[in-house]
Order: sequence, then structure tokens, then C-alpha cells
Amino acid sequence: MSQVQEVKEATDIVSVIGAKVSLQRSGKYFKANCPFHSERSPSFFVDDALQRYKCFGCGESGDVITFLEKYEGMSFSEALEELANRAGITLQKFTKSKDDTVREQILEVLSLAKQYYHYLLTEHKAGEVAREYLKERRVTKESINLFQMGYALDQWEGLLTFLHKKKKYSLLLLEQAGLIIQGRNGKYYDRFRGRIIFPLKDHRGRVVGFSGRKILGDEKDAKYINSPETMLYHKSKMLFGFSELYQEIRKAGFVVVVEGEFDVVSSTQAHMNSIVAIKGSALTQDHAKLLERTVTKVLLSLDTDSAGVAATKKAIDALKLTELELRVIIIPGGKDPDELIKTDPKLWREAVKQSVTAHEFLIKVAFQQHNHETPEGKKAIMRELLPVLSEIEHAVELEHYSREIAEKLGVKLESVKADIAQFKNKKRIGGVNASSKMSTTNTTATEPKTAQTPQKETARERLEKYVMFLLFQTENTQIFEHVRSLHSNEIVFVTPGLKQILRALDEHQGVFELKKFAASLPADIQETLFEIHANQEFISGIEEIDLQTEWLGSIKKLKKLTIVDEKKTLIDAISVLDEKQHLTQAEQAEHDELLRALADLNAKEKLG
Repeated sequence: MSQVQEVKEATDIVSVIGAKVSLQRSGKYFKANCPFHSERSPSFFVDDALQRYKCFGCGESGDVITFLEKYEGMSFSEALEELANRAGITLQKFTKSKDDTVREQILEVLSLAKQYYHYLLTEHKAGEVAREYLKERRVTKESINLFQMGYALDQWEGLLTFLHKKKKYSLLLLEQAGLIIQGRNGKYYDRFRGRIIFPLKDHRGRVVGFSGRKILGDEKDAKYINSPETMLYHKSKMLFGFSELYQEIRKAGFVVVVEGEFDVVSSTQAHMNSIVAIKGSALTQDHAKLLERTVTKVLLSLDTDSAGVAATKKAIDALKLTELELRVIIIPGGKDPDELIKTDPKLWREAVKQSVTAHEFLIKVAFQQHNHETPEGKKAIMRELLPVLSEIEHAVELEHYSREIAEKLGVKLESVKADIAQFKNKKRIGGVNASSKMSTTNTTATEPKTAQTPQKETARERLEKYVMFLLFQTENTQIFEHVRSLHSNEIVFVTPGLKQILRALDEHQGVFELKKFAASLPADIQETLFEIHANQEFISGIEEIDLQTEWLGSIKKLKKLTIVDEKKTLIDAISVLDEKQHLTQAEQAEHDELLRALADLNAKEKLG
């Protein structure tokens, strides 16, 4: 047995997934809302017996290692190592891939870089200028330690000297980690220089990049710079503070989203600890997926300018398929959280408490920007709000905002509703026309390369899957008796994968145990078995039938269908020969053999 298989057999997929997703027992299975796509009703199933999962909504499926790879963003070796450690198994023979090795080395140098920067800030005399800067910004030692803040020397080769010349890491690796840059002259230099450094961690607490706030250097330099996109760092997934403040965020049940690291630092010092900062100007779907695991509400702290409005609209779009409630914190005076907290920490906490829904925020801003007393202003307000209102799916919620807008504009509710309906209709027609035009002018451009038209399942294929489903509902002690009945009834499966499953059952030695049997199958056949075993249509009526009676009846139907199909094949072959004017001796012999086979099938069909 391979060590990969050993680890899988020592691991319970239900306990691993259940620690990260809220699973509920559903008959022989466990179900939940899918963690890989947003949905309102559970279509994600975990099969304890087969040790596999599948979402019947988005199609994501696999075993316990696949789950950790997709859910936690682990590599295969990382997932295997975590499960091995969990099971108390020492891995000895597993060979890591080249990417796994590079990934580990990058994590290693990033961790060392964090330690280097933190040491310069907290202990080295060169960090005095940074310590004074932070003191002026009222950043405490506790915050410096909590977020492991650091300082990058105002030198071209400070970190480079430490990691390359002293620690002997290659220039290529440091470049892959995003720590150094190659200049036009071919020489390398530090990316971060003369800056306060914020380590950026993924949700597993690993340093994957850095953000640097300028305190020294040329005034033309950007105030903030971040690590580039690397194998590990992805801006669209990064939430500064999430790892450090995870328990506080989880306990609060909501999270405040801001745009700067200092906003997060100041907020925690003001005892508002459920907060993160995005790396960029917009909340993304990746952020939404991560936050949906932990909280029920997201509170955006944004300006009321055009950028803030655009970011709110993007956030609505990013969160629309989730159950997350989106709210907006309006800070008085247009200050950012860091400024407000320095003025009065209580004002910040109060602003958080007085957050409004995202739609209320957009309505408020639209009425601030346009004169609602004039026809032109009314039209401009509706032009701003219609794209947002048209996306609201809940009728009660739409009625609420429509009524509010109508009252503020001094118009009838029916007029607002009519504008919304007209906008939806134009968008629908425009979308249809656009897609139709594209499909006629450039069909291949509008379709994913992997898209395939699913083949319609035949009656025989469906019945074969049902028979296989019934087979694995049988008690373990009777399963081989049922296998023998398939052979005695001359059942031949045509559905892909089923023949291999039956062959594996024929070759099985010893007492049957579904979990071990499934583990012995190739991955694609495991998937086929899982889809049959967890077929919701089959499962829905299983409690109301007598298994033995259902088995015998289904075998009889399948045998009849098999005969019908075989007869059709023979008749088609006979017809081809009958169309010929002259048959060779070999063709005549074939024709006679086909007729005899057809007669045999007719006899079997009569016997039932």
C-alpha cells in the first residue's frame, strides 16, 4: 500500500470537512451549502462510506486531499503532510514536485524576511527613524508585535545582503518571492526601501507577501507599494489582519472592511477588532468566499466620493450570490478610520454601529449628488440607481427601496417600479441581442473551450446506474450473491465505469467493506461510484421500498432492455447484409449466424 493510500485510509473525510463546513446528516450522507460556490440550498454531499464529496450544483468533487487543495489552497504535498500529521503517520517515501519545493522555499525566505524587517524595527538602531514615525502615529508596541510590523532600510541591498550573501538563497528565488527587482543594468536591488513593512498573511497564517508604507526616500516614490503577484501572493484574495484577528472576527459575526493597514492597526487599538483591509480598491468574489465561512455581515468603510460608490457597487456584485449582508459605514467629515480614531475612538465605534445597508448608502449619495427637485435631477438619480435596483431579487426588499425613492422624489411608487421594469427589459433584450450577435459572428469566442453538450442519458444507462445503486445498498454479506445474479442473468453494463466496478467486485478478496473497496478503485471510477451511490433521485425513495423485491424487478427490466438492445443491433446488421444483391460465402455464413442469434434472443425474451 502506498503512503498516500495509507493516509487516506487513516483519515475520516467527514471530520476533516466538518471542521471547516457545517455538515448535517441526511440519511447515509452529510450535506451542506457548497463551500466552492454560493448557494441558498444544500447541494454539497459528503459520503462517509466512499470517503468522497461532490457538489451537485457546481460539480466540484474529490477526496479528502482534493478538498484541502481546493478549500485551503494547499498543494498536494501540503495536504498530504497535514493529513499524515493528523493521523500520526510519518511520511518516508513521498517525493515532492518541483513546484512544491519552490513553494516551500519561498515561504521560508518570506518568513526570514519578516523576521529581518521586524528585528530592524524593534531592536536595531537603524530602526529608530521608523520607531519615531510609528510613535507619532500612536502605534503601540502591542500592535507592532501583533502584526509583526517591520522596517526596510533605506538602502539598495539591505535585505539582498542578508538573504543572498549571508543566508545563500539564490537571486532567482528571492525574485520569485517578490523581494528583489532586477534593474536595467542587470543588477538586483531590494523592492522595499525606507518603508514601514506590513507582513501579508494568507488565511492559514503564512507570510505570502509584504506591503510597505514610505517614510524615507524620494517624494516621487509611491506612498504604498505591495508585493507583486507571485506563486503565493494574490491581491484579489488578500485580507490584511484576517489571520491575526480571526478569532475576534469569528466571535463578532461581522467584519469591517477598510482600505489601509493603519486603519486596521488603529481600530484594534480602539478595541474594535473585527476588521480587515483589502489590497486594492474593491472587494472580490475570492474575499466573499473566504468571509462567508466566518461571518454573516460585511461592513464597508469607504468614502462617499465616486470611487467609494464604484467600490460599493462592485461589492454588491461580489457578494450577491452569498448570504452575506452588505452594509456601509459612513464616516463624518470624509475622514478615514485612522484619522477618525485619532480624533476620538468612540466616534469610530459609533460609526460602525450606525452602518447602513449598501443600497441605503447608494441612495443617500445619489440624492446628495443631484437635485431631486428638478426633472433633470430626478432623472439623474434614477439613472444612478436603476442598475443597482434591477439586481435586487427579493420582492420585499425591492418594494422597500422603491417606496423610499418614490417618497424622496415626490413621485408615485408605480412610476419608480415602471422605470425598474423598463430597465430590466432593456437589459434583457440587450443581453439577448448581444449574445445572439456574438453567436452568429464568432461562435467559438463565446463558448468555453472545455464546454461540451451533455449527452442525453438513455433508459438503459439510467436503469444500469439504478441497479448498481441497489447493489451497494445491499448488506455487505449479500453483495457477492447479487453480483452472481448479475452474471447468471447475463447482464452486461454499457454505461462507462460500471463494467470496471463489476470487474473489481469479481476480483475482490475477503470480506467486503465499501470504504476499502472504493479506495482500491482508480480515481475516475471512484467518482463514478460516488455519483451513483449519492444519486439524490435514487436516494429519495429508498426508505419506502423492499430492497430485495426492487432488486429482482430491476434486474428483470434490465435483462429485457439488454435483449431489446441486442436484438436491435442484430437486426441492423442483418438489414445491411439483406440490402446486398449477392452475398459471398463468408457473408452468407455471417447472415445465418446473425439469424440464429436473433432467434435465441427471441426465445429468451419470451421466457422473460
